Amino acid sequence: MKIGMFLGSVGSDSGGPERYEMELVKHLAAIDKVNEYELLTLFGKGPERLVKQENFTARALSPSIRPVSMLTSLPLQMRRSRADVWHATYVPPPFSPEPYAFTLVCSSMIEHPELFPPAIRLRLTTLTNRAIAKSELIVCISDHIRQVVRERYKVSEDRLAVTHLGASDAFQPLDKEESRRFVQATYGIDRPYFLFSGRWERRKNIVRIIEAFARFRAESKMDMQLVFSGERTWAAQEADNVIRQHGLERDVVDLGKSPMSELPQLYSGAVALAYPSLWEGFGLPIVEAMAAGTPVITSNNSSMKEIGGDAALLVNPESVDDIAAAMNAVATDESLQHSLREKGLLRAAQFTWRRTAEQSLALYEQLYSTRPSAALGRKRHA
Repeated sequence: MKIGMFLGSVGSDSGGPERYEMELVKHLAAIDKVNEYELLTLFGKGPERLVKQENFTARALSPSIRPVSMLTSLPLQMRRSRADVWHATYVPPPFSPEPYAFTLVCSSMIEHPELFPPAIRLRLTTLTNRAIAKSELIVCISDHIRQVVRERYKVSEDRLAVTHLGASDAFQPLDKEESRRFVQATYGIDRPYFLFSGRWERRKNIVRIIEAFARFRAESKMDMQLVFSGERTWAAQEADNVIRQHGLERDVVDLGKSPMSELPQLYSGAVALAYPSLWEGFGLPIVEAMAAGTPVITSNNSSMKEIGGDAALLVNPESVDDIAAAMNAVATDESLQHSLREKGLLRAAQFTWRRTAEQSLALYEQLYSTRPSAALGRKRHA
């Protein structure tokens, strides 16, 4: 079987979507030495970040003007490659001469388009609607997304599948004191801290996290910091204003986008991950923090309730009081910290990239078995 993959994020330094593509390919290579893989990347740096193995080939689409390459070289290469199965892992082909599976990584543009600027909203909703209409299989990264697509678009169950994401092997329990010394030496953070990992977007609820932290400090009198690790976007200005209003300039630390190699120490050194996002398709930092043995505060909606289960403190993300109360609970109750740590480690063990790869390969085999060429091959060998 020949498997074609259109990797729309790898090479973009985009965080979660890129991590999904890289880990999926890495673990497919680990479990599959037989099938042939052709990987097409949208970004020029993509091929160099992917695993090198005899049955895997990778190339970047050209020209470097991505909308042009998606409309021209992508469909041309899909036709030429003669792959038995195609998988678009992040961005659907605007036009596809071949049937393909598509991974839908978030439902927020379906359920809450108001969380995005108009231009981004239009692009995301257009691509999502096209992918749901045209793909032969919609791979959802949570049961929540599957339910949304089924109910909103009336998609039949046979066109829907779920493959959860995972946590990299780098995320594991580390010595807390060693992690804190590393964080202090690397970033100058010398006080206990809550960590947020992700982009500064409206969807991530940055403003309420800061407001809740201000309330927590005022009520608890605890000398803690709030640390952000992630890329700034259009939403950062409003957050900066709130930081100034509360006089938190010394207490809120913006690290920018931290290297992947430093995230395990940042997670392990934190009192808790504060991740009460407004809406998520999965919530990768939740699993990463739990795998690192760090307590998690997250939201009681969308996929976050599904992923966190009883191993996280679930809050109403629209309630500053709820978020602040959860911060206070986890910061002051050592028995709660221990309970969340133990439950989190067990919960995180259910989400591995190897399992994601195994489920994805099973889907490819399922799609291949329905092809006329596969039926002809079986007949010849009968």
